[in-house]
Amino acid sequence: MRTYNGTRIILDRFLKDNDLQDCDIHFHTLRHTYSNTLFEAEQNPKVIQQLLGHRDVKTTITTYNSVDKSYFDKAKSVFNDQYQVEQESIANIGDDELDEELERLLKKKECRRKQKDFEM
Repeated sequence: MRTYNGTRIILDRFLKDNDLQDCDIHFHTLRHTYSNTLFEAEQNPKVIQQLLGHRDVKTTITTYNSVDKSYFDKAKSVFNDQYQVEQESIANIGDDELDEELERLLKKKECRRKQKDFEM
């Protein structure tokens, strides 16, 4: 196991050898990059918490998880894909069938909601 100062010397030498000493790269920056990479790879926040050595997962999630535009795009895509399939499934049916299909979809959503509540 290396000491902080020993590791710091290695990082400083690497930055100097690669002409990066003016790029504002610090251990803390590397730590954020490491955690963001794991979050973007959809790793479990509790695992990331353990790897970073935090006592509380809230610290890991709120401090070490940067949200960029790709997160929003992905969330919108999941939502749109979910409702697009259901919209297509009811597009070409009559009124009576539509009522039955809407009832079935509502029950399906309710079951999913209860299942997610149970998982939390």
